[in-house]
Amino acid sequence: MERNYEVVFDKVVKEKLQRIISKNNCREIIKKWFDELEVKGPSAGKLIDNHVWLYEMKNKHPPLRLYYYHQKSTEKIIIFEIEMKTRPKKQKETIGKLRYKLSKFLNLF
Repeated sequence: MERNYEVVFDKVVKEKLQRIISKNNCREIIKKWFDELEVKGPSAGKLIDNHVWLYEMKNKHPPLRLYYYHQKSTEKIIIFEIEMKTRPKKQKETIGKLRYKLSKFLNLF
C-alpha cells in the first residue's frame, strides 16, 4: 500500500489520543484509522459538512469519533478532534464547534 497522504495533529489531539489509548485499549482501532487515512485520504471517512469539508470516522464499540479536514494543496489530513461519543447532543455540539473552527481556519488561506 502506498501512502499518499500525511496525517498531522497538534499537541492537544496527541494528548487525547494517548488518554484514549491508555484508558480504553483502542490502539488497534486508531492504528487502523491512521493507516486508512494515509492510503485512502478523505475517502476513508464520511463527509459531514461540505461547506468546510469536515469528515468523520466512527466506531460503534467503543463509541469513538475522529474528525478531520483534507488540505488539498498539501495532501495533508488534519485531525481536529477525537472523542468518545456519550450522547447525540455532545456529538452535535462537537460538530458545531468544529465547523466554527474550520471556518476560521479556512479564512487564513
